[in-house]
Amino acid sequence: MPADDPACLVRAAAGCISWRGMVSDPSFAPAYRLRRGAPPMLGFLYDDRPAGEHWISHFLPTATSPPLAARDRQHRHALDSRHGLALFYTPRSHAHFLVCDLVTGEHWEIRADPKCYKIIWSNLLQEMHSLRENEQISCNASVLCAKDGCDHRDCHGGPFLVALVGSDVEGDTYMNHAAVYSSATREWSDVTSVEQENVIDGTGHSAVVGNTVYAPCVEDDSVVVYNTREKKLSVIAAPLEVEDQEQQPYLDLMGLEDGMLLFASVVKPRLYLWTMEAGPRGAAGWARRRVIELGPLLPLPVLEDKSDVSAVGFAEGVCVIFLKTRVGLYTMELSPGKGKKVHRGYINKVMPYMSFYTGAWEPLPASDEA
Repeated sequence: MPADDPACLVRAAAGCISWRGMVSDPSFAPAYRLRRGAPPMLGFLYDDRPAGEHWISHFLPTATSPPLAARDRQHRHALDSRHGLALFYTPRSHAHFLVCDLVTGEHWEIRADPKCYKIIWSNLLQEMHSLRENEQISCNASVLCAKDGCDHRDCHGGPFLVALVGSDVEGDTYMNHAAVYSSATREWSDVTSVEQENVIDGTGHSAVVGNTVYAPCVEDDSVVVYNTREKKLSVIAAPLEVEDQEQQPYLDLMGLEDGMLLFASVVKPRLYLWTMEAGPRGAAGWARRRVIELGPLLPLPVLEDKSDVSAVGFAEGVCVIFLKTRVGLYTMELSPGKGKKVHRGYINKVMPYMSFYTGAWEPLPASDEA
């Protein structure tokens, strides 16, 4: 019974009374999640904003049954998805952020503390009021499970954190700032600041290792590290080993693969992947490099066209990377090397939603009397 096909569990429960009793038994769901390992990808989030219009957050299911609370959301800007949670910016709401569990339907509204405004609306890009009027934010935002010792197979209903990492300029000094919100205390931490020239990429993907958030930078391949527990900021450089630096493409931070930071870049007809191991205090070491030929995976017109192909998302645990092309969005499974077109549009950022369905089940009757 594939984990990304929750309908098969319903069919099994309908097969006979004894199977229905097994599937609805309280011990079944934990054993099922443990056997399957990483949560499956149930779908992915992406945004659409026509010229002069408001944000619309979309959800495209990839599993047989979409999550109960998965739907398009007007005036919502999807920022991140991790540990069974989705994070949205809500510019036309009394709250600034919305965290949703798309399986259970639970949601939490979060209002930013005024001390976080310089993180959310950076003065590096334009005046704060212009950013707010245009319903934009300039920081990198992440959501993550805060349950101690959690294996992230069933985070439903547990405590979570929302981390903001951004940049601004104070006089002639470039600064990085960070703060974290805890659902347990319903409070924001003090802002951590450090003088650095690395400008945070507010539209890029973040990565999380334990309590540490990794956010990409705009003009180079550096990564800003925010330890949410110790409230410390630092910077690490991507571990490149390239003979001709002029031929080196910009690296995009994708997320985690086997506990290591994953970077990707596309130079047609190849996809280049780098991984970097994060140390206990943000230090990083070179791990390995892979090159994947895209010829067998993408249509020939895409590879021959002069327009760019770029990596725009990564589903952690199931090793699926999303590639943006001029003719649509493709998924590529890294292990078997399979490619598939999943959307006809031109999508700049994909946020996979990973979760098991079984955590939201109610007990099912095991007799014909129900």
